[in-house]
Amino acid sequence: MTKQTSILFLTMVLSVALPCVAQTPEPFEVRRAEAAFEELPELKASEILKPELLKGPHYVVRDPVPTASGMNQFTIDSDFGLFEADGNEMLLQRLKEIDAIARLRDVSRTDAFKKSLVAAAKSPLNSAKNIARDPAQAISNVPKGIMKFLGRAKETVQNVGKGSGEDEGEGSRLKDVMGYSDKKRQIALQMGIDPYSTNTVLQKELDDVAWAAWAGGFTFSVATFPISGPIGAALTVTNLNTTVEQLLREKSPSELEQINRATFRAMGASASDIERILHGGAFTPTQSTTFAVNLKSLKGVANRGAFVKIAAQKSTTEADALFCVHTAALMNQIHEKIPIARITMLHDFPICVAKDGTIVVALQWDYAAWTSGAGSFTNDVQKLAAQSGKTPNVFVALSGQVSPRLRQELEMRGFTLHDRLVPGPLR
Repeated sequence: MTKQTSILFLTMVLSVALPCVAQTPEPFEVRRAEAAFEELPELKASEILKPELLKGPHYVVRDPVPTASGMNQFTIDSDFGLFEADGNEMLLQRLKEIDAIARLRDVSRTDAFKKSLVAAAKSPLNSAKNIARDPAQAISNVPKGIMKFLGRAKETVQNVGKGSGEDEGEGSRLKDVMGYSDKKRQIALQMGIDPYSTNTVLQKELDDVAWAAWAGGFTFSVATFPISGPIGAALTVTNLNTTVEQLLREKSPSELEQINRATFRAMGASASDIERILHGGAFTPTQSTTFAVNLKSLKGVANRGAFVKIAAQKSTTEADALFCVHTAALMNQIHEKIPIARITMLHDFPICVAKDGTIVVALQWDYAAWTSGAGSFTNDVQKLAAQSGKTPNVFVALSGQVSPRLRQELEMRGFTLHDRLVPGPLR
């Protein structure tokens, strides 16, 4: 082969080979692409939770804790069945409820309780129990004279008579009318639990004790059944805002609805969005009240109605509602130190703009990692910050914990990051 022929052959080979090389990344490039983002880990309860919460007299928290949609996913084996908790805050709620179920069942074994059930069955109030079970059929049998004793609940009875049905969690509005609901709320709040909880096992136990107390004269005292052991300190702290707890204690469901409706309306929320919050099925009365109170506390902050709108239109599950409730609470916590001027929407997410121009991202997030979604959201936040024409500060506040990689990525971009603002059950 001549020198010229060799050069021509080499040129032909390279002309074919180089495009192939360009299209096929080297192993190092492949590894770099794979390392660009993190995979969400499966955490371990034994490593992230306070030791006293891992196991109680009536439950065990399973060790594997997947993370999804910003929430740690807990599974709890208990003497009363299997419970799941979407997120750190719900875990604390479920553990308190398991303890409450145990104490309520202890109550139901006492002689005093059994005698009260017998008395309740003989009571004229026993007819109300039928109303609670089947309001449409029983409403015609309610004595008309009782209306003069109902006062503020008169409208509620009329609505039920028209077939408005039952409220979630606490039960029908008829129970509220008959006084049953008030008794049930008192018992639940004495125990430090949510009277409107979606925990059906808890609701059954509350129903039984409330019925014996209201119709049978049973005297319930939470002091008789204190939470004992190291878990007690962790579970006796209520998660409810003081204002919210007072409203739950003093106001009926219909009154809460009126108060919340007025609060959301004052923020500029539309009637249809308010209706979705109050009756859409995602928010319980406690959650809608807490959401309203948290947003109302952001005094002077413009465009809160935009948060109500997105909460109404995007929330379809209790987990969605809790995200909105706790994000608003986190905004409140930040507002005390960094005064917020307004809320602006970044796609479907509420972003705060402080009076000094700082972009504030408040996230109800149990465990955050540098995923592709986090990367995309970070880019969007940077673009939003750049719209001001200057370089404002970006403050990211998370309720839970961030991965070392996410912290590094945000700090490289000049973001200020504070995590574990609401550690809850975390070590």
